[in-house]
Amino acid sequence: MRYRVLGALELGDGGRWVSLGPAKWRMLLAVLLCHANRTVPTERLMDELWGERGRPQSAGKLLQTYVSRLRQTLGDESGEVLITDKQGYKAHGYRLAVEAAEFDAHRFEQLVEEGRRGLDRDAPEAAAERLREALGLWRGVPFQDVPPAPAVEAEAARLEECRLEAVDARIEADLRCGRHASVLGELEALTAGHPFREDLRGRQMLALYRSGRQADALAAYRDLRRSLAEELGIEPTPALRRLHQRILAADETLMPPDRAAEGAPPSGGSGTPAAPPRAARPAPRGPRQLPPASPAFTGRHGEVAVIRTLIEEAEEYDGSGAAAADGGDGGTGGRPVVIAAIDGTGGVGKSSLVIHAAHQLADRFPDGQLYVDLHGATAGLTALDPGEVLGRFLRALGVDGSSVPSSTDEASAQFRSLAAGRRLLVILDNAASVEQVRPLLPAGPGCSALVTSREMLTTLEGATHLHLGVLPRDQAVALLERIVGAERVRAEPEEAEAITRLCGGLPLALRIAGARLAARPGRPLRTLVTKLHDARGRLDELSFGDLAVRTSFQVSYDGFREGRRSDDLDAARAFRLLGALPGPDVSLPVATALLGLSAGRAESALERLVDAQLLESPDSIRYHMHDLLRLFASERAEQEDSEAEQSAAVARGLSCYLATAQRAVTLLDPLRPWPRRPVEGAVVPLGDSVEADAWLKAELHNLLAAVAYAVERPEPVARLGVRLAQSLQWFLYPRAHAQDLQTVNELAIQAARRLGDPESEAWGLDHLAGACWLQRAYDDVRECLESALGIWRELNHREGELRSLCNLADALCELGLHEEAIDVQKRQLALAREVGDPAAEVIGLGNLGRAHRGLGHPEEALACFRESLEGARRTGDIHHQGFALYEMGITYMEQGRFAEGRTHLDEGLPVWKRPGTYESWRGHTWSGLFPACMTLEIGPGPR
Repeated sequence: MRYRVLGALELGDGGRWVSLGPAKWRMLLAVLLCHANRTVPTERLMDELWGERGRPQSAGKLLQTYVSRLRQTLGDESGEVLITDKQGYKAHGYRLAVEAAEFDAHRFEQLVEEGRRGLDRDAPEAAAERLREALGLWRGVPFQDVPPAPAVEAEAARLEECRLEAVDARIEADLRCGRHASVLGELEALTAGHPFREDLRGRQMLALYRSGRQADALAAYRDLRRSLAEELGIEPTPALRRLHQRILAADETLMPPDRAAEGAPPSGGSGTPAAPPRAARPAPRGPRQLPPASPAFTGRHGEVAVIRTLIEEAEEYDGSGAAAADGGDGGTGGRPVVIAAIDGTGGVGKSSLVIHAAHQLADRFPDGQLYVDLHGATAGLTALDPGEVLGRFLRALGVDGSSVPSSTDEASAQFRSLAAGRRLLVILDNAASVEQVRPLLPAGPGCSALVTSREMLTTLEGATHLHLGVLPRDQAVALLERIVGAERVRAEPEEAEAITRLCGGLPLALRIAGARLAARPGRPLRTLVTKLHDARGRLDELSFGDLAVRTSFQVSYDGFREGRRSDDLDAARAFRLLGALPGPDVSLPVATALLGLSAGRAESALERLVDAQLLESPDSIRYHMHDLLRLFASERAEQEDSEAEQSAAVARGLSCYLATAQRAVTLLDPLRPWPRRPVEGAVVPLGDSVEADAWLKAELHNLLAAVAYAVERPEPVARLGVRLAQSLQWFLYPRAHAQDLQTVNELAIQAARRLGDPESEAWGLDHLAGACWLQRAYDDVRECLESALGIWRELNHREGELRSLCNLADALCELGLHEEAIDVQKRQLALAREVGDPAAEVIGLGNLGRAHRGLGHPEEALACFRESLEGARRTGDIHHQGFALYEMGITYMEQGRFAEGRTHLDEGLPVWKRPGTYESWRGHTWSGLFPACMTLEIGPGPR
């Protein structure tokens, strides 16, 4: 099966293309294609199809129906293409298996990547061919016949931006080939449609100038400058201003090398006289120390472009580029030395990037390229002394060894003097510190320096800093293809995706994985995937020959163990213990609890780890650790910390999660009866329900991970996990997070049984019934609740029995067993009045009313709902006030009493606006209002 989204959504089978039928089917397929080869959780799919607030109660069943119909359309009855990922016996999500050749969007991005590689290796004709083929796949606006959904809108916008970038790259290729006249019409349309994109305007100016239309090129600049000033209040970028100055000065170096290229007017004819050919760069005459560029280098287009732009802009500064091109003294005008400082964690590809960029730019530095590995982060080696490096540089530049000064300051001064009249590129790779780098920088205006380091060299004067992160998914797969072979990777696309995911997009890990596969050409990719799935052995697998991820990480970690700074030992301990705490990230307050330090010391330790690229900090209070670094941190903790110390630290972190979750849920619903037990530990300060709701949403992934981790551990950690699962019930259920609710309670039940804790088991069964309820699995609800009731009665636990009886009556109503529901509910009400529990009585009266309504007894139902509403107002139970008003409104509607029905439903709407309330009930209430509004020909109350 083939898929097209670069226009209307279409399926291809053989030689024909067809559109998919109903809108929801198209939305489902579109969302799955947006996440091709990745599992999309069912909760996410339902949010995409209906939104968080408009989801019908039968959304789960409807989704299953849509999936079934889509499989029929795809001819995939076996579920091998549209794959169901399960947790237990329930569907957790769906994954659409798609090969790149089957999907026009993936094929488009592959061709664009090939075109960019052609530009990188100065093959513009091949690049233009690939980019034209890529753009030829477009038929219109992406997903143009798919109704709006968040994922689809985001992907359509991304693809449109990719298309524009591909057009820009193809125009660049055409300009390099001398086809400046042929792109003028296209550029005019593009600049009109994107008036503030200065890269397009720059290409338009260059094409006009090369076509002999200098005045039009200058007018295009004036138009842009006026628009920027009037609309945005800014000036064009320095690069565009310098291009304007060069066009104004009729700089012949802007012309293509071959003046016979298309669009150049013949000399002696009408128009601007032909300019002389561009002067060739002088022949190389200095050291050429660059290491070979990696043949597998992939991606990093943005970073390479930044480095290239820095050097090109400096070359144009006050006309210095023209002077250099003519073999002058390296430029005039006093422009500063270009310094690009690239930082990033170990193995992220900093050296490969600068060496790749340096080879591209080498011809701009005819006096030589100097390279040195400063061993700032090399296992087993001490960082090089700047004096030793200066000796190497001076000898490479022709200084006799006996004339090299022994003083570092004198050698640095001599190096700057020699560099002052030259165009040199200096690569300072793997730097340890600013102090090591500073003496090695040239001072000549024709020189540039590229510096790499793990820590950001923030005090390096005049440097432009680039932080290098891991590779995005598409570039990671492309890197694997370069090493292993595209045919092999495309034969197992899911396994290739899994390898890049398990390697965390880290180029070093991907290179090692690729080398292992390349060494065994007959071995399938899935063999390596299986090995990498074993977390404890993953770092062992990511070692091959002289490459090892673990060794790369060890260098950064060892720097802290030496304790050169007062907070280094704290940082080393923090690194180890953070590896044990579950969850994708951690907030500062929770990390402080984990470490058992003051907030100031904890923050200082964490910031040291950020500086060393062992942690990432996307904002001021959250920290994220790469998956492979987490595995390494766990190894170090096992080696250096006792089991008791690790357990105590994790218990402190989990206690903070539990104590804060209990506090947050209490703020959201202070009257909710549930087993609150005091927790010893730190609590994140929360002032009100709004802050509580925000904290739970921000920490949800960590809280779910904490439950999954804790329940598998021995006491006391396992019990913390069970209690955390109980707390999350009152956040997950009102928001209809059915899958998460099911998962944490299944885990909690298993742990409670292992711990011999029947009360927690019963709470888990009661809460699991809620997850089944959200999925409309009412027989499962009944089974869970009857099991829970058996435990409650054995324990003589009246509070639990009251709750489960109430829920059981509700489930029996949904099963159509209204008389049985009335019997159960009357037992619950008698028990509530016996023990004096007015809150349970309020809930029971509402359920009794529903059962009567189901039997066709509206007056009895209304009497129950009124009594429930009065009780809820007495106790301040806002939720059940809303429920009672809703049920009364619906009952009136069913009797044709629309005015009374609308009054009660309108009154209930504001309830569901409050944080912590059942968000889906606002939609139910709105749905209930429509019949009244249509009959009465009035609008509903304010939303």
